[in-house]
Amino acid sequence: MKKTHLLLRGLLTPVFLLLLLPLLAQNSGYLKGHVVGSEGPLAGATVSNGKITIQTDINGDFALLLPAGAHSITVSYVGHQTATVFITIIDGGTLTQTLFLPQKETMQEVVVVGSRNPRRSATESPVPVDVIPLKQIANQVGQLDVTQLLNLLAPSFNSVRQALGDGTDHIDPAQLRGLGPDQVLVLVNGKRYHQSSLVNVNGTVNKGTTGTDLNSIPASAIDRIEVLRDGASAQYGSDAIAGVINIVLKKNKGLTLTSSVGEQVTSYDKNYAWNKLHPASPLDNSKQVSDGRNFQVSANYGVPMQKGYLSLNAEYLYRGPTSRNGLYTGQLWPAVGGVDKSDSINASKGLTRDAFDIRVGNTEIKGGSLVLNFGYPIGKNLELYVTGIANRKNGYTFGLYRYPFNFVAGSGSFPAGNSGSANAAAIVASKYPIGFLPGENSKVRDYHATAGVKGKLGGWQVDASETFGANTYQYLVSNSANYTQAYLSGMTADQLQTSFNSGKTKTYQSVTNIDISKNHDVMKGLNTAFGAEFRVDGYGIDAGEINSYADLTNPTNSSSNNSLAGIAGAQVFAGFLPSNSGTWNRTSVAVYTDNELQVNSKWLVSGALRYEHFSDFGSTLNYKIATRYKLTHWLSLRGATSSGFRAPSLQQEHYSKVTTSFVTIGGTLTPVQAGTFTNDSKIAEILGIPKLKQETSTSYSVGATAKIARGFDITVDAYQIDINDRIVLSNTFRGNTNSAAGIALGNALNAAGAATASVFANAINTRSRGIEGVISYTKNWGSKQSLTLNLAHSSIQNRVKRNADNTLTIHGSEVLINTGQLSSYFNRADQSRIETYSPQTKDVFTLQYRYAKYSLLVRLSYFGKVSSLADTTGGASMAANAFNSNTIETIDQTYGGKLLTDITLGYTVNKNLQVNVGANNLFDIYPDKQQHYNNTSTGRFTYSRAVSQFGFNGRYLFARITLTL
Repeated sequence: MKKTHLLLRGLLTPVFLLLLLPLLAQNSGYLKGHVVGSEGPLAGATVSNGKITIQTDINGDFALLLPAGAHSITVSYVGHQTATVFITIIDGGTLTQTLFLPQKETMQEVVVVGSRNPRRSATESPVPVDVIPLKQIANQVGQLDVTQLLNLLAPSFNSVRQALGDGTDHIDPAQLRGLGPDQVLVLVNGKRYHQSSLVNVNGTVNKGTTGTDLNSIPASAIDRIEVLRDGASAQYGSDAIAGVINIVLKKNKGLTLTSSVGEQVTSYDKNYAWNKLHPASPLDNSKQVSDGRNFQVSANYGVPMQKGYLSLNAEYLYRGPTSRNGLYTGQLWPAVGGVDKSDSINASKGLTRDAFDIRVGNTEIKGGSLVLNFGYPIGKNLELYVTGIANRKNGYTFGLYRYPFNFVAGSGSFPAGNSGSANAAAIVASKYPIGFLPGENSKVRDYHATAGVKGKLGGWQVDASETFGANTYQYLVSNSANYTQAYLSGMTADQLQTSFNSGKTKTYQSVTNIDISKNHDVMKGLNTAFGAEFRVDGYGIDAGEINSYADLTNPTNSSSNNSLAGIAGAQVFAGFLPSNSGTWNRTSVAVYTDNELQVNSKWLVSGALRYEHFSDFGSTLNYKIATRYKLTHWLSLRGATSSGFRAPSLQQEHYSKVTTSFVTIGGTLTPVQAGTFTNDSKIAEILGIPKLKQETSTSYSVGATAKIARGFDITVDAYQIDINDRIVLSNTFRGNTNSAAGIALGNALNAAGAATASVFANAINTRSRGIEGVISYTKNWGSKQSLTLNLAHSSIQNRVKRNADNTLTIHGSEVLINTGQLSSYFNRADQSRIETYSPQTKDVFTLQYRYAKYSLLVRLSYFGKVSSLADTTGGASMAANAFNSNTIETIDQTYGGKLLTDITLGYTVNKNLQVNVGANNLFDIYPDKQQHYNNTSTGRFTYSRAVSQFGFNGRYLFARITLTL
């Protein structure tokens, strides 16, 4: 009956309107107008006289037929202030109005992410969304790139620059809610952004993952960043387990020029380990440092257009290197009569131990980017849009020092069993008389492009687009050597090759989307959305030049049956082998529906369902249900539950490499060939490790939002995320003679030219729980004075799931269990990377005050404790601590929480020019030092390179100038 009534109403309404039109025309007139905001025309703005309500078209235009007489017209748009105008319509006349709606002075604006309802703002969302107006904030702080900015602006976001990370120090990994970089989805203008081709294989917090390089998108081109802190695979597909980061590009008009310079001005205890070992003859305990000089210049130009927008952005960024290395306390020179006389030899050569420093800190980066953001109306209801990003950066860093004591036969670098070792060692020693610090350099390229059409067709909002993204990472080595070249007949020191092309990894992504939505007049509003996606992912590895990987005395056979295989290839990063190289791809198809119903003025419910099929592992179906209920005019409750998934990346499925790692054997640092092998390799088969499958997740969240008073908002949310079959990179396996599997593994490793093996596997289940809260207060006193206070809190607990006896639940094969190799599969160090490497608590308090031409920003950031567990089984690893008279002590360490202070002073010279100066980490705070000598790598790491809440670079001073024309 109800459906029949609605059908009759739909058929009869146009007939009645046609009959009334002659009457209306006799006593009426038109109001025609144009609605704009600071970012340009506002499509979809609501225009109402209280009885008739319409929306503006794609150009922000509207036409309203009104009875002759006086009217009150209200115009509104989410994220903007509402305007009311009083007009008088003359019979038969036309009145034209242009209405400007300024943006609200709040971080809660209209959002693209988390809801497909174009009228939904962040404050009305049933799930937590942080909207960060980067365009307003970036000029007031010293951070220059997206990860460092978000680290202090979003409560659940964490990113720490890595050191000596085999590529991870060139691309900053980013986490949301303490989960992996590959468990958060990144969008640009609502479209999927590609991942990096870099695989984090070093022992850092994100070992085994592949993330997105957020810093390939210049901060100067960004209008705002939306951070959805909730599972969203049912809405957006793979990777959105922890949430979604949507980067919205600028649509400015006019020219904005920005330049920033800065430098680390700090002091640290370089000689910490030396002084602990030599208390009777200490060196200076504080080293004054000025390094890490940064320079950034950008230009953003919004082309003046009557219709549409065209924003162009160019940026150049130089990030200077930093180093907070400790003084090396070990052997430097070959022993004399079996005695280490390194310091006396140094004295005879006029050297000190400082000459053998390594670099522990920020990688040097030189980069530039171009960004285009374009939109232009096609006809009355459609818009053509194009987005383009091109970013290129070159990175320069170093590995561990190769000391002169290695340049002797029998040292491990030159095998004792080879008759040519003594001569080869002498050639390398002649080339590098005091050893060498090998350079590990990169050329990283990122490209992203989207083209599409969106607008109204037949009463439905339609968005059809094509997106392409690609990344390449080229590995270059400098100031190095392939030791096997020194064994060649007639070779001299001058002929040794010192620079190498070690190969390239590359990834690409092509995504075709169609999204359709419509608001219906059901209850208080029903928004229905559905769509489809077709995606092609690709990954490839290019082999390095032959001198970068081969044993040059026998280049066609690099197996470990050859005594020189263990030293083959460029020192610091041997090249990818031809057997590692290849190109792989897969396709996926998805369909989804995403609906949102405003039941009444208080209650909102939403639900999404997404089916997706991947060509390499099969299908997945995911759901999401969310709701929001307004208890009072100032207090609302919200909650959500969802399932999610993450497809194994092609990088995890196909990355393989054999590289030189240094391990301690018999008290001596010895190079061994460590291999990372694919999940479908012979080695994985021997170990009984099955083919990779998708990670699956179930998420729950509950929260509350409160508007205590005008400008005073509070949000609190609690969540739980259960992840099954989480993919990790295993620890190292070795062959043995204790079992048939051990013998087979040893033979397979010999054939591959490796001594150890690591593989990717669905090894564990995890549970993440947390509480997040944001308190914000904004007060304006006229147009000249304002105050904003913001306190953001995040508490995170990530745990590997346990068995009933509190042992870790590990998905190990029968082979691993029966041969006692579960500890080589996933051990205590792997556990701590997931559970305790990232701060479990983070609080950020921000004060922004503006008076006339002056501004002040003060930020207090508290990073909670982190912990590291030793690479052993059972309880805490114990060892003699040379810092404490060789007392047997645990190698495990907890690093205490720290409070950092940032401050910025600003002055607006005139309407075009603004100057800001400030300091990050004003009081020069550092993490706790290493307490056990065994963790310092013979004194070189005063601070842990693997576990850090905020890095270890100290105070940073900066100045920034912004010119707007």
